[in-house]
Amino acid sequence: MGKISPKMIRGFSIPTRPTEMLEAIKTQSLFVQNPLEVTAAIAQDMALSARILSAANTLLTGHNRKVESVPCAMVLLGQEKVREITHELFLGAEIARRVSGMQTLRLQGIRAAHILSWLSQELATLSPHFKNGNLPVVPSDEAYVVGMFHDCGKMVLLRHGANYANLLTADRQVTRQTLEELEAKQYETTHAILGSLLCDGWQWPKPLVYLIEVHHHRDAFAGRPVSERKYLVLHAMLLMTEWLEGDLMEWEWERHRDYVQQLFALDDDTILHLREQARAGIPLAGSRCGPEKRP
Repeated sequence: MGKISPKMIRGFSIPTRPTEMLEAIKTQSLFVQNPLEVTAAIAQDMALSARILSAANTLLTGHNRKVESVPCAMVLLGQEKVREITHELFLGAEIARRVSGMQTLRLQGIRAAHILSWLSQELATLSPHFKNGNLPVVPSDEAYVVGMFHDCGKMVLLRHGANYANLLTADRQVTRQTLEELEAKQYETTHAILGSLLCDGWQWPKPLVYLIEVHHHRDAFAGRPVSERKYLVLHAMLLMTEWLEGDLMEWEWERHRDYVQQLFALDDDTILHLREQARAGIPLAGSRCGPEKRP
């Protein structure tokens, strides 16, 4: 079916939505900006969030630590630079159609971002391993970014992979094949690998790039440095998020359930309660990046 080439990755840009872009411009055009409103508007658009994070990690000099959250990137870049990036993207970006496979993936990414951001806060209070300091608490705005972009490689495959839209909707319940297994067979790559290549091009921290690449793998951080413990936590939270939002089928979740529950020391009742809350839509109101705006 044709292998996805590195050139396709380098030339790929995530489509933006005009409504989100206009809202971002509107919030930045006020005489006195409200930083929270500007951040919330930018966080709703994947293309703009990616551009802001990439700029913070490539343009800033004298800042040694990689930037992992949109609010942090905006503070470091400053109002004028953020406004410049927003207008530049608005003038030259590809626009996503209101009804399309790309738009569906964008909305799924934003929903995952809200759920993962909410979950990072919930688990910090529910899991004894956070309370006793065995696990590091993950900032919700960093979790938001991971949730938004963990499946960004699907967009590359949707653009360049023949019949990928059909693969996304294929019934895998009978064959018990994961989406990555089907992708590898048909395209000689996976959305996780492509997503990691995109994130690496945006100059994200190497452990975060690795997380995107292995986010479906059990025990992906076994034997990794202690300094990456935050990403181990994010990895387990991401597996849980995919199940909570319905992207991970029940038989796939069973492969990871014991690992996730043991890491966070959660019982079955707590897990089920979190799923009920997520599917009821409660997380969307709890994100620090602002409430989700319905299309």
